[in-house]
Amino acid sequence: MRLLREVQHLTGNYHVKSGIYHYDRNEFKQAEEFFGKALKDETLAEADRRTARHYLTLSLMDLAERLESRGELDEGLIELRKAEEVNAEYPDIHHRLGCLLERLGAIDDAIAAYRQAIEVQRDFLDAHVTLGLCLLGAGRRDEAAEVFEQALALKRERLERPFRRGLELARAERVDEAAEFFHETFRASPALCAEHRSKAMDWLKSEDYVKALEAIDEALAICPKYPDLHNLRGVVLFELERFDEATGAFRQGAELSERYLVPRLNLAFTLARAERIDEAEAELEMILQIDPTEPAAKAKLAELRAARAPEKRRRASRGSVR
Repeated sequence: MRLLREVQHLTGNYHVKSGIYHYDRNEFKQAEEFFGKALKDETLAEADRRTARHYLTLSLMDLAERLESRGELDEGLIELRKAEEVNAEYPDIHHRLGCLLERLGAIDDAIAAYRQAIEVQRDFLDAHVTLGLCLLGAGRRDEAAEVFEQALALKRERLERPFRRGLELARAERVDEAAEFFHETFRASPALCAEHRSKAMDWLKSEDYVKALEAIDEALAICPKYPDLHNLRGVVLFELERFDEATGAFRQGAELSERYLVPRLNLAFTLARAERIDEAEAELEMILQIDPTEPAAKAKLAELRAARAPEKRRRASRGSVR
């Protein structure tokens, strides 16, 4: 998930801030260097450490993708192995490793990577499918059949879960909400959604926010329950200075991804920019209850409270005049 620039600037560690700056400019090697320096700092705040690991993982994966697109498969493999060392709990790393190893002809290693992706995320449907196809191509038909049975069960559950929820809402006469879940059941296309999101990221990095917003809206029309898209939409709306709409987008992102603080941080900073100070302070206080080490939240809350202090003193002095 992407942080607003205002949040990035209040990140506590210089190396983390510098790494994010280079990542946003697609300068992945420089980003890797700065995040590596940050993670070697034993005094690094836990919130900054999480941010550095997250962006370092993305930097390595994006660099691997760039190298692979150039046909530099062995070099791409090196970067993915680095990403695996940084964040082995990120299932997409293992899946992409499997795909690249399969292209390199290392079939047994590819199968192991696909299995690791599934070990990390049991409901990773794409990993089941690619594993099944790889096993089938390797002549391991019985294993492939077992994996495809698992994939079919996951596919059914993925369809039935929103369908059942849609029925519940329809019976409760909550028609608009029901329609969203039926849309997710019958029209969602993760691959097409990912394509639109990728285009949106390219437009965002080139600062063409209008086109970025169009691409995000196309993605959301396909996958309306994808929290990262709502957060990304909020970032673009913020850059367009459409703050009320941005707060709505960040709220949706936060509701759909309660364990991530990024949309909450973005929401708090947007509320502050919209001069909705009480709401901004409340959101920042909630963030600090979840993670007391979050440097951007601490800095922003202190800034807002300091700005209130002169106003309170003026009010007190006026009240003492007789």
